[in-house]
Amino acid sequence: MISFFGISKTTNTRPHNWLIHHIYVQSLKKFSNLIKGNVIDIGCGQKPFRNIIEKHASKYYGLEYKRTLHGFKSVDVVGNAMVLPFKNSSADFIVSFQVMEHLPEPEKFLKELLRILKLDGHLLLMTPFMWGEHEAPYDYYRYTRYGLEYLANKTGFEVVNIISDTGFWTTTIIRFNYFLMTYAKGPFRFLGIPIVWFDQFIALLLDRLFSSYSTESANYTTLLKKPQSNNHE
Repeated sequence: MISFFGISKTTNTRPHNWLIHHIYVQSLKKFSNLIKGNVIDIGCGQKPFRNIIEKHASKYYGLEYKRTLHGFKSVDVVGNAMVLPFKNSSADFIVSFQVMEHLPEPEKFLKELLRILKLDGHLLLMTPFMWGEHEAPYDYYRYTRYGLEYLANKTGFEVVNIISDTGFWTTTIIRFNYFLMTYAKGPFRFLGIPIVWFDQFIALLLDRLFSSYSTESANYTTLLKKPQSNNHE
């Protein structure tokens, strides 16, 4: 992860989507003080947040599915997110970013995370809400804050925080940029890059002006805790 003019970037950052990746990084940093011990990253991909996590973790393991589109260079364990190859209560902190929408049984997934998490351990999720289909056909759900709260409570987690990561303007501009770069071909693609790079600054400014409007978020960041009184051991 690098920073340029105050913009936090990851290995997945491109000119048309730098803002959403900047927001992902800032959301993770809000809870980085809770990262400790054995950290497991479910659906780690290329570990775009490695630099933040490794500063706080004793050990950092990344799990990926055998059909991943992101390669295995940064993967430590290959396995199924709904039948995790980890022992009970083996993780102090778990992260899973943009994964749960790709799982056909999210409740089963959360129960597995609860199983491998230590008592009082934390789970940090990032899940899309207003976002286009991707990695088809393995794209099943979008989550509201209320759906996330319901699933968390049902599976035995304590909800610590659910954050709406973007407002209307960031969501709209980011979706416009993906649309534009999908259809811009040849020289038109290069002409579009300055547009999609700059319009995100406008979106960031407008969302700060209308910060109370957060019902059309592109993404939610959710912090959950395994309570001491957990009955799912």
